[in-house]
Amino acid sequence: MAMRSQTRSIFSGIPSLILEGIAIDPSLHGKGIYGRLLSEIYEGETILCLRTQNPRVYAALEKYCRTIYPKEEETPKAIQEIQKSFAESLRCQIDENGVVKGYYGNLFYGTEPLHARVSPFFKERLKMDLHKGDAVLVIGVK
Repeated sequence: MAMRSQTRSIFSGIPSLILEGIAIDPSLHGKGIYGRLLSEIYEGETILCLRTQNPRVYAALEKYCRTIYPKEEETPKAIQEIQKSFAESLRCQIDENGVVKGYYGNLFYGTEPLHARVSPFFKERLKMDLHKGDAVLVIGVK
């Protein structure tokens, strides 16, 4: 079982798909459901945006897009502008890494979601504290 929610917007003059939420039954994780759900709603937008504190969601979007930000390399200015516009649409402030400190208020999930590669990136590079509710605004370029 899975569900999704999305909206569309224009950020920095670029049509963007905003992934509001995707929930997939844990027994279906790793079976390509995330990508199929995105394919059903994708209408040719160049930019896909989401906010998350889940490293598995970050990794799933990474598979679907040509590239995503933030990542290890510095975020290009054009992407930073899109990220700022996205933050404004959510009425929140982001730090230099695109992280909204305390966005969810606490850990959004019952247990901390983990991903072998992305979890250390969230903690070490982005300085996210999931237990304090930090979320990252992710920009995917299709």
